[in-house]
Amino acid sequence: MEERGFVLGTLLARRSAAEALGLMPVGDARWRGALEAVLGLPRSIRAGTTAELIGLAQAPLPDGLERVHPGWLRERLVPEPSPVVRLVTDGLAVEVRRVAAEVLAERGDSRTPLVDCAGSGVVLLRRAVFAGLVPLAGPAAPAGPEARAFLDLSFAAVEEAVELRGAATLGSSLRGAPAAVVAQAAAGLGGRLARALLEAAAHPGPPDERSRARILVSAAASELSPPLAMRLGLRALALALAAESPDAPAAVAQRLPPPLGRRLLALAASPWD
Repeated sequence: MEERGFVLGTLLARRSAAEALGLMPVGDARWRGALEAVLGLPRSIRAGTTAELIGLAQAPLPDGLERVHPGWLRERLVPEPSPVVRLVTDGLAVEVRRVAAEVLAERGDSRTPLVDCAGSGVVLLRRAVFAGLVPLAGPAAPAGPEARAFLDLSFAAVEEAVELRGAATLGSSLRGAPAAVVAQAAAGLGGRLARALLEAAAHPGPPDERSRARILVSAAASELSPPLAMRLGLRALALALAAESPDAPAAVAQRLPPPLGRRLLALAASPWD
């Protein structure tokens, strides 16, 4: 979203490529690539791109709000007065209204009347309440395959996919290890995670892949929670998402419970910590 905002600001300010690149953060190749690509478009196509970016910037809600994990929605609704909770969620997707109903029921305010607020006021309130959430659908959603793979899964399936990646990472780190060591590690995980570990351990991948996996295992060894497969999965996923696009880690983080999502964001910023 920051990248799109920078490009839109450049277009609206009618800056030249040289002027805009002089304002760009040093070394940010993604922003440079996006800016040069848009400025190089024919004028008619560039006008359409500008209109699309303006539409995204003015949207009262991020597309795909119903795909955001309920934990993130609760964090935004709980601090608000009950009338505001009802107002900003009225008419939204059933998944969002369900979270609002739970918040209100916990207060005993399930029948709080809607406040009288003009349409523009509702838009401003929604922007304020749901600020910071990135789109999970539509043209502004991450387009890369790593992030897209997590956008349509159920919340339980998202967590399982992360754990399976962690189990596979542990298996990759054990390539070439004695069979008894691999078997013991698989037994510690059990079920589908054990199978993922065994398959990865038996796969003849490149040496550098095993080396990276071992570094991740070593980095995760000092952590006490969450379980090992989830810790490793978050680290491996953070590396893949950070290399894909700036919005990819935030998008996938929103599909996880907030504690796991925040851990993913932290690892995407510093994957080897």
